[in-house]
Amino acid sequence: MFVRADRLAELEAMPGSDREDFCAARVRNWRTHDPLTKVDSPDEYGGDPRGEPFTLTVMRASAAAFGTDDSRARKILVDQLDRWARAKALSKFDEYDESNFYVVERLLLPTIVGWNLVRDDASVSDGDRKRIDRWLKRTKDFWVRDEDRNGGRRDELNNHAILAASVDMAWGAMVGDAADFGKGVAAYRQVIGQLRGDGSLPLETRRGSRALWYQRHAIASLVAIAEMAAVQDIDLYGYSVDGRDLHQAIRFLLAGIDDPKLVWTYAEANHNPGPSQNWMVQDLGFLRKRGHGRHYMAWIEPYMRRFPDRPESIELRKVLRDDPDKWRPMVDDYSGGDTTCFFALPQPATD
Repeated sequence: MFVRADRLAELEAMPGSDREDFCAARVRNWRTHDPLTKVDSPDEYGGDPRGEPFTLTVMRASAAAFGTDDSRARKILVDQLDRWARAKALSKFDEYDESNFYVVERLLLPTIVGWNLVRDDASVSDGDRKRIDRWLKRTKDFWVRDEDRNGGRRDELNNHAILAASVDMAWGAMVGDAADFGKGVAAYRQVIGQLRGDGSLPLETRRGSRALWYQRHAIASLVAIAEMAAVQDIDLYGYSVDGRDLHQAIRFLLAGIDDPKLVWTYAEANHNPGPSQNWMVQDLGFLRKRGHGRHYMAWIEPYMRRFPDRPESIELRKVLRDDPDKWRPMVDDYSGGDTTCFFALPQPATD
């Protein structure tokens, strides 16, 4: 998702306190997590949450290992991944529950990103490396599919499909698989082609009270894909179809946050809306840091870093109350981990 040597040079040039704030896990007692063998989501909408503590440890430990050269965090990460690999975690599921696929795809993205950050360290044994690689490949190949669960190619891509494409792309980037990497590029371009003229995504904004919630979900995966592409000198941020691009999708999200009535025409469809049936009241909970430290807006770190002067970036800071000290570090599964550690620069000193 970023050029490691360049980012390390930036981190090393920062004051120690900033580097610690951005990347250090601030965890005194690391938890170990029993392998989750069978994924069992309660229903079509809800997902199995039992893998979330594991993923959070992966995201925090990989950031600390990479950003502050924390050898203890690195060992915790490798030991945890090896434990799940030995147990053949995530190998059983109910294939008729779509939520199960979403749960594992969401877990895999930050796990692949985190593993890539420590995979080639001298402290990682050849045995561990091969075992974890085999487990991740087997899990990805089993769960992540670029076609409908009922067979056939997808004509339209929703946020689940974009997430799946980001997982394929992350794996392809790590192991040098051009076909898997290309799935992310193709998905991105297909989704930009789905945008309406106002920047809204049809499959997301029909989701009732969570229309903006899922517009933002899709944007998070698109930003992750665009950043992985940028490392390979592929400019997806500049890709447009009939004048529609990612910036326009973000503008629609911001406009909807400011005036939710803008999404009512689409949200009225109330397709699989989630907890609330009232499509006129949009769930904006994604603007707040969640209780366990994740933040659904973590994608703004790479976006604002790349486009600091765009009006969208200026407005994004405003909707988050323009106070990075309150929302950093930004950590989220959809964005591949601790995006503050991976992308952010310190705030300039003020007089």
